[in-house]
Amino acid sequence: MKRNTFLAMLLLGLFFWASCTPKVKEPIVTTKPKKEIVKELDPNGCIRFDELGIEKADRVTDNYNLYRDRIKEKDFKKAYPRWKDVYQNAPKTNGRIDYVFRDGLKIYTDFIENTTDTILQAKYVDTMAMIYEKALICFPEKKSYYLSKQGYEYFYKYKNRVTDEEIYSMLKTAVEADGNESRVSTIIPLSSLNYRLYSEEKIGIEDAKTVMENVNKIVKHNVENTINKKEKNAWTQVEQYTLELSDRYENSQGFYDCDYFITKHYSAYESNPDDCEVIEDLYRKLKRSGCEKENPKLVALADAYRSKCRTVNPDLLCGKEALENDQFSKAIECYERYVSSADNPEQKATFLLRIAKIHYAHTRQYSKARAAAQDAMKYKSNWGEPLVLIGKLYASSGSLCGPGTGFDSQVVTWVAIDKWNEAKRIDSSVSSEANNLIGRYEKYMPSKADIFSRPDIKEGSTFKVKCWIQETTKVRAAQ
Repeated sequence: MKRNTFLAMLLLGLFFWASCTPKVKEPIVTTKPKKEIVKELDPNGCIRFDELGIEKADRVTDNYNLYRDRIKEKDFKKAYPRWKDVYQNAPKTNGRIDYVFRDGLKIYTDFIENTTDTILQAKYVDTMAMIYEKALICFPEKKSYYLSKQGYEYFYKYKNRVTDEEIYSMLKTAVEADGNESRVSTIIPLSSLNYRLYSEEKIGIEDAKTVMENVNKIVKHNVENTINKKEKNAWTQVEQYTLELSDRYENSQGFYDCDYFITKHYSAYESNPDDCEVIEDLYRKLKRSGCEKENPKLVALADAYRSKCRTVNPDLLCGKEALENDQFSKAIECYERYVSSADNPEQKATFLLRIAKIHYAHTRQYSKARAAAQDAMKYKSNWGEPLVLIGKLYASSGSLCGPGTGFDSQVVTWVAIDKWNEAKRIDSSVSSEANNLIGRYEKYMPSKADIFSRPDIKEGSTFKVKCWIQETTKVRAAQ
């Protein structure tokens, strides 16, 4: 009896002790939805707020609003844990807004920029790749946005993380989908990869031509129709790059047909029927482009060569044959031997300039091209043609000295125009070509807004263009 009484009193005491002890709030345990539940809601895990239970939906929605505030404040570290909860449980939010994916990319970009640990950076890039992949599943209607953004970042920021072919596929798909509404930032990396992969024989000629024709059409449309001044300026800069790239394709056998070269270049021969370099160069282009042997213009060029330009000098023959077989380094060696042994200063000048043009058009070694052009001028005074070429070298360096668009890429036009102005000042025979080039490139100079936004420069002040160019010029704005 006493034992039962004691137990009863003990239990009663414990009851009162428990009721008087302050209660500790239990932590909310966040668990991942079971696989079968995810599958039942959406096989891709693209869950919305309204597909969660009430309690969970409230928590995830609160976390969404709180992390979005942190994103606006650019406090990505504090935003991360709440963003992660939303991304894992309801990445599709209300079914229309894709901020969770865009914000995730911002967060991991910030993480990459704020660590020097290359292993950690690589892991962050891999995580971003997974975010891109899931974004494409959850928001297929926004595929072109994510592909263009991912391709751009891989091309400029995270090099060697994926192959050129993969980046090319992303950008090409995005541009095909967007057409004239393509993002201006997409065009230069796509065009650059198109040329690189074609040159390396990783894509065929028809694919390369189709992409470039589409790109040129898009750029032309936006240059002509964009109203916003800042956007128009960006498209104009892109146009500069794509036009230069189109010129490069002229040196790729079979890219352009016979009619293209006749239309674009035959007038140069008609204007200079005694210029052996023009005759040889155009004959080679027509022949390589597939012109029929009976084509009257090809026949005329062959006759002109035989009557005016035939040579027995072994070094000149060596250079001619090497060019015909696309052996550009060998051609340069042959012509250099000729220059070193020739007595005639004008002949030295002529073939030094030819060496410069081969470096410009084929080897793409711009410093060597400039050096050869400058040497050519030593043997022939008041000669504007080497200066015209040096201007072209500078104008073609936008993507070498900068990203292809923007101030760093545009400043090359200043020194290019300087050279063309100097060329026509000392040699009236090149005035027409120099004026055409100046007219073409003046619109690619930095805008007044670009210059105004840089407190260290102003219109009329001196400016040194760096990169391989290293020349001082004067600041001026596109009109």
